[in-house]
Amino acid sequence: MSNEFDLSDFSITEQSEYRRFKFQFNWLFFYVLGMACYSVLPIFIYFKILFFILTEKKTVKRSIMRAEIFDSFLYMQFWNIVLIIADFSMIRIPYTTFFTKYFATENPQVLMKFIVFLYFWATYASQLFTLLFCALRVSILYAVPETTTETINKYVPPIIVTSTLFAALPHLSSEILCLQLTEPYSYGSFLIISVLHATNKIVLVSNLSFYITVAMILIVLNMLMLLKIRRNKSMNAFQSTTKSAKVERTLTVTMIILLFPMIFGYLVSIGEIFRIPQFSYVLLFRALVQDFRVHIVTCYFYSTNPVFKATSPQSSVIHVSHVSRLT
Repeated sequence: MSNEFDLSDFSITEQSEYRRFKFQFNWLFFYVLGMACYSVLPIFIYFKILFFILTEKKTVKRSIMRAEIFDSFLYMQFWNIVLIIADFSMIRIPYTTFFTKYFATENPQVLMKFIVFLYFWATYASQLFTLLFCALRVSILYAVPETTTETINKYVPPIIVTSTLFAALPHLSSEILCLQLTEPYSYGSFLIISVLHATNKIVLVSNLSFYITVAMILIVLNMLMLLKIRRNKSMNAFQSTTKSAKVERTLTVTMIILLFPMIFGYLVSIGEIFRIPQFSYVLLFRALVQDFRVHIVTCYFYSTNPVFKATSPQSSVIHVSHVSRLT
């Protein structure tokens, strides 16, 4: 999450000047508008993937990639999209100053509480569903029994949704602030944040610990994946089909993309705790990196996965016995 408490010492709801604020087009408005525009196509592709999987179940069953991978990918990207929507509502749109007068005048606590709650719920859920996707991918790669991965895929998602919901609930009972941001933001740019998150060091440290733990597990999973791939290559295990090699490459690159952009999330958490002077700029570029991770993963998964491409009956024949452990 993000805030600017050292750089802003007042809330716009407590300053009468913001109630007379007049919106003018500024560079942040077009910056946020650009981010919204480039999010449209990847989100459309996500729903295209979802529609395909729901309507072409026989094709998906016959594909090299296991159903658990498809399901966990959909869960992961769904919560990442929810996170982006919440991020626009809580952070990016307030940057533009378009709603500054409304929030300063009305101080809509119920609306803001829901936005903050949704943001943290989606943040925690997207992180854990990312772990689930990567863990299932590595488990299948290491030939964990299919009954085990199916059981994980069946019972873990409800546990993640429920546990993260309860983790985010405290923000519903906390007062919400609208804090004016400093340079490079414009006058009237503000950030919606709960008092709980703004003032409670335990919450900040807990969030940072959570993010670091997720990152460390992802690093370990990536190392296990690369180690297994290297061993399989040395044994010529990837010589079965061209299609299996494409699927393997798709999943490998997807896992790597998921890992690296997370560093900005940790910089934000560190900035919240230590109040670094450059925190405003970290916030500014964090959104770009977050979107890059989500949208590139969606587009790459769709464009490189053979199951989404039209194939002839002859080319759709696969050697499951050779590739079941690869995906």
